[in-house]
Amino acid sequence: MASKLEMSTLQMDILDYLSKNKFVVPEYQRDYAWELKECSQLWEDITAFFEGGGGGELDQNPYFLGSVVIYPIKDQKHIVDGQQRTTTLMLLLKAMHAKLTRENNGKMQRLLDNLASCLWEIDGVTGEPNPAKPHLVSHAISGDKHQILQNILEKGLEQDEEQDSSNYEKNYRYFCARLDEFATEHPTTFHNLCLCVLHSCIVLSVECGGSASEDERLEYALRVFNTLNTRGLPLNDTDIFKSVIFSSRSGQEREAFIAQWQELEQLKYNKEEDGLPFLFRLGMHNLRARHGDKSREIGLRPFFLNKHRNLLKDGSIMQEIAKMREYWYGNGGTRNYSLKSHHLYDVLCALENGYWQFLDGAYYVYCLENGKDYLKGHEELLMRTCAHFLVYTISRHSGQIKDLIYHAYTSLYKTGTIDFKAGSQDILEGVVTTQRSEYTFRTFFEAAQTKRLTKSLLALNMCLKYPEQPTGVCEKPEIEHIFPKKWQTNYVKLSPKEANALVESIGNKILLEKPLNIKASNGYFDAKKSKYAKSKFLEAQDLAKFPKSDWLLEDIKARTEEIYQRLYAFFKEYAV
Repeated sequence: MASKLEMSTLQMDILDYLSKNKFVVPEYQRDYAWELKECSQLWEDITAFFEGGGGGELDQNPYFLGSVVIYPIKDQKHIVDGQQRTTTLMLLLKAMHAKLTRENNGKMQRLLDNLASCLWEIDGVTGEPNPAKPHLVSHAISGDKHQILQNILEKGLEQDEEQDSSNYEKNYRYFCARLDEFATEHPTTFHNLCLCVLHSCIVLSVECGGSASEDERLEYALRVFNTLNTRGLPLNDTDIFKSVIFSSRSGQEREAFIAQWQELEQLKYNKEEDGLPFLFRLGMHNLRARHGDKSREIGLRPFFLNKHRNLLKDGSIMQEIAKMREYWYGNGGTRNYSLKSHHLYDVLCALENGYWQFLDGAYYVYCLENGKDYLKGHEELLMRTCAHFLVYTISRHSGQIKDLIYHAYTSLYKTGTIDFKAGSQDILEGVVTTQRSEYTFRTFFEAAQTKRLTKSLLALNMCLKYPEQPTGVCEKPEIEHIFPKKWQTNYVKLSPKEANALVESIGNKILLEKPLNIKASNGYFDAKKSKYAKSKFLEAQDLAKFPKSDWLLEDIKARTEEIYQRLYAFFKEYAV
C-alpha cells in the first residue's frame, strides 16, 4: 500500500493539549527565544481575559493562544510551529504547581493533579507523577541549555538564585513573581486563574501524520506551517540541514559539530541575507561548478535533501561551508586585494544582480583546492565579470546573467579557464530593430536610468578615470545632480523634455557623500564647488576646480560622451 499523508486539526484546551501529548523540540529548531517582553504580554493577556469574566463555568468564548503544528514519531509529537508558546506554557504551569504545592491546604489536590498531568508522565498504577519524565523535551542544538529546561521542569529553581544564564530561568522566575503578586492581591480567586489557564485557554492543534515516512511528514508539516503562519518566521533550510547532520553524528562528533554550528550562526555581514543560509548557497553553487551543473538553480532544501543528502549525512558539507566561510569572511586576517579589485567590488555590489558572488566564490575554492594563487588572476576575473554584467544589464538582458555565471564556473572546473559563453560583443556592435525604432547599445546606455545601475556605472567610470581613488570613502554614496533637479526659471529656460535630458543624463551625475549632497542640494553650480572641494571623491574634487562658473547643457553632453567612450572601450576589451 502506498504511503499516505494525513492532517488532523483539533481545538484543545491547555489541559488536554499538554496532558495528552509528549512533546519534542527537534534538533533543527532554534533556541528558546521568548524573553520577558513576550512573557509579560502573555501574562497580561491571560489575566485581562480572566478579570474580564473569561473562564467562568458558562463562558463560551475561550482565549485562543494560536495554532501549533506537530507531527508524530512513535509516541512523541515533534513541534514544527509552537515551541515558544508550548515551552512558555510549561514554565507557567510549573510555576503554578510549585506555588500550589508550597501552599497546599488539602483542598486543591485535583488542581495539582491536573497541573502534574500536563507537566510529567503519570504512573498508571500509583497515579504518581514522575518529574524525571517531563512532557516536553528539547533536542534543539543549544549546548547544555536544554538541560536547564529539564532541571526547571523537574525541581524548579531556588528562590535565592540570581545568576540566570538562559531565558528558561528568567521567564520561569518572572511567572513565579507574577503568580505571587496575583495571589496576594486576589487570594480568593487565584485557583480560578489556574483553572482558567487549563480549561479556557485553547490552541488549535494541527497534526501531520499518516503512514508516510518521517521525512515526508516533516516536509508536509513545514508546508502546513508556512501556509498557516504567514506572519511568523519559518524554519530556515539550514535548520533542517542541522538536524540531518546532527542526527548522523555521535558522542564527541556531536559536541564538535554543535560548537562549529553555533559559531557559524553568529556570523553577520552587511546585508540581511548574509550569514549561514548564504554560506550554504555559496556552497551549493560551488558544488554545481564542480559537478558541471548548468541547469536552472533550485532551492537549497531540494538541492541538499534530495540531490546531495549524502553530504549532510556524512558531514562533509561542513568542509564545504568552511571553505565558503573562509572566502566570504576571511580567515582571521585581511586579504590583500588590490585597489582595483576593491573598486570593482564596489561596482558589482551596486548592481541588483549578486550572482557574481557565486563565480568569485567558486574561483576562490578552485584556487584553494588546486594550489593556485586566488589573488593573481582576481582583477582579470572581476573586470570580465563587471563588463559582462553591465553590458547585459544596460541592454536589458539581465535575466540571462545567471546562465553566464553557470557557464563560467562550470568551465573553470572543466578546463581551468573561465568561459562565460556570452554574446556581449554582439550586443555592443549590434542593432535591435523593432516596429517603432532601432536600438543600439548607445541608445540603451543613454536610457539607463535606474539608481543602482547609474551608481554602478559612475563607480566604474571613477575606477577607470581615477585608479588611485581611495576606497571606503563612505558606506553609501549618493547620486548628486550637478545641474540641479530643481532650479529658478531665470537661471536657464528649457522645455520639459530638454530639462529631463539635461538633469538625468549620466554626464550630470557624480557620486558624493550624503552630508555634502544635502548641503549642495539645488544650489547653483558655482556655489556647489566649495562642497565638492571637501569630498574625498577625486572626481568631485576635480569638478570643484572646473574653470567655468556655470554647468550647462554642453558641459553635460561633453561629460556624457567622455564617460560613454571610456566605458565602451572597457566593455570591448573585457566583455570576452
